[in-house]
Amino acid sequence: MDIEYLRTIIAVLREKSFSKAATSLNVTQSAVSHRVKFLEDNFGCRLIDRSGTELIPTDMGLRFLKKAERIVQLEDDLIQDVANPGTVRKLSIGSTVAFAVSHMSKIMNTFLLSHSDGANFKILVQHPKALLDGLKGGLFDITVIEHNGNLDFAGLKTFELPDDEMIFISKANPDLAQYNSPLSWLLDNRIITRVEGCSCRDMLSENLRKCSLQLSDFKGAIVCDDLKFTIESVLAGQGVAFVSKALVKEYLDKGLLHGHCIEGFNHFRKMTVAIKQEKSSDEKIRSLLGTIVDIVKITAISPFFWLPVLQDYEHLVSLAL
Repeated sequence: MDIEYLRTIIAVLREKSFSKAATSLNVTQSAVSHRVKFLEDNFGCRLIDRSGTELIPTDMGLRFLKKAERIVQLEDDLIQDVANPGTVRKLSIGSTVAFAVSHMSKIMNTFLLSHSDGANFKILVQHPKALLDGLKGGLFDITVIEHNGNLDFAGLKTFELPDDEMIFISKANPDLAQYNSPLSWLLDNRIITRVEGCSCRDMLSENLRKCSLQLSDFKGAIVCDDLKFTIESVLAGQGVAFVSKALVKEYLDKGLLHGHCIEGFNHFRKMTVAIKQEKSSDEKIRSLLGTIVDIVKITAISPFFWLPVLQDYEHLVSLAL
């Protein structure tokens, strides 16, 4: 049996569409239909339920899918080992800018210390939607995405990390109370915010909408996609910003910035690690996932709110995969 037939049915069930599968495989839709029909005729049973608006696996199709993914992964591993003996494994990671700045160097250092065979990393930073599209399109092996629960992870293997805490930051001022600050104080400042499409900007906009407010209700607004500029501007007293607490932890610990929470605002966003289903048995990726979890859980307990943190993350990683 041509293994491309297995790749085809995996793509069909992942995309839930013959046409989308054809696009992802760079073949015609008729070729996809022919391959699926061949498999169903060969095994004498329906593998795909075509009765609904989306294609879903039958009970037998689900069993077939799991084994097909294992076979495809084994072939990929074999090609990697035989074609490139002794070469260093390449891993592509996608994340938001905030996650990369806050965690990526520690993740890389920890991972490389525990893997004597090493690895070459390609790290790309994108907005959440671009990260999700890149993972589905094969640009990344693994992604870490902060989001507001509005992304479609269907067809992917996901693992939920502790929520990422978002706070407003201002230049440290001994006369200014930290933590719980009134909305009136917030609006009396210039807001320095990211561009639309970034989850922190979307989260800020949603919080403002709940209070029937918008950016124009601030004393002023600066839209900038440069985190370094944003933090330096806040340190200079030019305004406030809504950022991940992990991103500015060092400045908070040194007393250079103050952190603020606004009553009635949502200050937590989801953080999801995602990989393709067929990558879930890849030992290198599983190990990288475990490293990401270990590093993130260190900063999971917030000084502003109590966030329960499960201790045995390594066990959860093995269960999730």
